[in-house]
Amino acid sequence: MPLETFTIGKVIGKGSYGEVYLVKHRKERKQYVMKKVDLSKASSRERKAAEQEARLLSQLRHPNIVSYRESFQDEKGFLYIVMNFCEGGDLYTKLKAHSKEGKVLEETQVVEWFVQIAMALQYMHERNVLHRDLKTQNIFLTKSKIIKLGDLGIARVLETSSDMANTLIGTPYYMSPELFSNKPYNYKSDVWALGCCLYEMCTLRHAFNAKDMSSLVYKILKGKTPPLPPNYSSDLCGIVQSMLELEPEKRPSAGRLLRHNYIKKQIALFLEGTKNRQKQKTVSKEDRIPSAKSKASKTQSAKSDSGYSGSGLEASIATISAVDCVFR
Repeated sequence: MPLETFTIGKVIGKGSYGEVYLVKHRKERKQYVMKKVDLSKASSRERKAAEQEARLLSQLRHPNIVSYRESFQDEKGFLYIVMNFCEGGDLYTKLKAHSKEGKVLEETQVVEWFVQIAMALQYMHERNVLHRDLKTQNIFLTKSKIIKLGDLGIARVLETSSDMANTLIGTPYYMSPELFSNKPYNYKSDVWALGCCLYEMCTLRHAFNAKDMSSLVYKILKGKTPPLPPNYSSDLCGIVQSMLELEPEKRPSAGRLLRHNYIKKQIALFLEGTKNRQKQKTVSKEDRIPSAKSKASKTQSAKSDSGYSGSGLEASIATISAVDCVFR
């Protein structure tokens, strides 16, 4: 039985129809996250959401989306979804810690995380998948600070990229105006939520906040947010504003955001920095290698320079086959 291959650890999360455990594979000795969903007690909608998450995760393969390992059901009606564990926790908790310390994030860090989230969204949208619940609590970090987009439980697969979804679903703070207006929506609602996340990374607070639901809806429908702190560039401010346009048609796609001149420049700087670090490592390594092995060392050096290692954006870009999309 698949469940017996894991040692069940502590509960690290609870939802309306399930619990999330930290588990360890007995043979691999590797930690995973296991979502346990009681399908016998779940409503048809909840059952559909859980089964859809398992199906979607098995199909989506991207360095910035939580990796799926397996899913299975037992005789008691429980569905188990096993995913890679993100040791760095979620972005919401990370931002909350910065807020308590009164420390805003450096713009380079904000952009590094933003680009990774946008890459994950672009990948999903190209496959006609909406996330529909993008928020900082659903954005995770690995040990090496690589972004992983997770919790696809209410994601929806559209038949075509022009189809519009109609269900009112998501987390209120990140919901787009069209959702509250009962209008059909598409991937531009995810872009709005991404704008809310980017604003939150810069200000350490929600883009739209209120004491009650009606006040929150009013603020979102007006679309006005306080300006970003002055330490952030006008380019970044403009990107936030473009994603929080009231009219969905005016918001850029995730792909277009990645092709923004400012973003392309930042990506180029990240990659250049990685190349320089690779060269420094190679030179240092060659200094320690005996001359008899110098030829092999140089061959290895050439291979190293063609790829990128490191954390965050660098590692993500290195493993994306369609990386040229950001330079078109």
